[in-house]
Amino acid sequence: MELQVKKDSAQDFMEKMAFQKVKRMLLESGCVNPAGYREEYLKRRFEVRLRATESFTYGKYLIYLRKNPDEVKNLLNDLTINYTYFFRDTDVYTYLEKTLLPKLFQGQKAIKIWSAGCASGEEPYSLAILAHKILGKAADSNRVTIFASDIDKDALSSASKGRYQLRQLGPIGDADREEYFAKDDEAFVVKDFVKQTIHFEHFDLMSPPKHSGLDLILCRNVMIYFSKEGQQQIHMGFYRALRGDGYFITGKSEILSGEPALKFKAIDHQTRVYQKPNLYAN
Repeated sequence: MELQVKKDSAQDFMEKMAFQKVKRMLLESGCVNPAGYREEYLKRRFEVRLRATESFTYGKYLIYLRKNPDEVKNLLNDLTINYTYFFRDTDVYTYLEKTLLPKLFQGQKAIKIWSAGCASGEEPYSLAILAHKILGKAADSNRVTIFASDIDKDALSSASKGRYQLRQLGPIGDADREEYFAKDDEAFVVKDFVKQTIHFEHFDLMSPPKHSGLDLILCRNVMIYFSKEGQQQIHMGFYRALRGDGYFITGKSEILSGEPALKFKAIDHQTRVYQKPNLYAN
């Protein structure tokens, strides 16, 4: 009995070590830094690939990864779950259209927006549509720039094409579909004048932000994948990337904690809109 217990403990230890090595292989691939992800989330997503490759243990999966370098891409794709649609959470976009964006668009200042974790592009395109609704023809790339980032390169490739099925358009009505989309067989393709304001970028949220002086950052329904420490690191990155008085919007079920909760000012609790105080304001 004692021998069996020792054997089980040794196997558990080897599995834990193999799990850590899988994480290290992801980090060394340059695709993603798994350090900020919740461990239970990583295990759930990794186990999808263990079953798909019939490895069933992390030790065997590690051997499979070493023999099949392309498997890292499959693992990354299973790590990022992309579910979204245009104008998801109508009240958030109503607040953006009626309150926040008109305030940002006052005057002639160029506005910079970041859609962080944009998945297949529905969020940045929704923002671009709102910009055109508010500014009309003035909503060109010199007036509004929307950076749209994601860690999933396949999702970004799909987003850049701007091609969607009817079910993905969400609450968009017939008139807006005709205004902002071209019909192509059974798909709807975002028109070029909407696309011109958006710059798609590959980016890991655990890295320091690429842009600064931003007016608005949206990172919605993404934090569930990250540990509390990872969330705080990302939110502080957003804080530093915003200009004074810049805005940040989280997902409906997401809250700020730690230092970000002290730094950001809550503007609208229902739509999860926060603001970075301008420390240099008169």
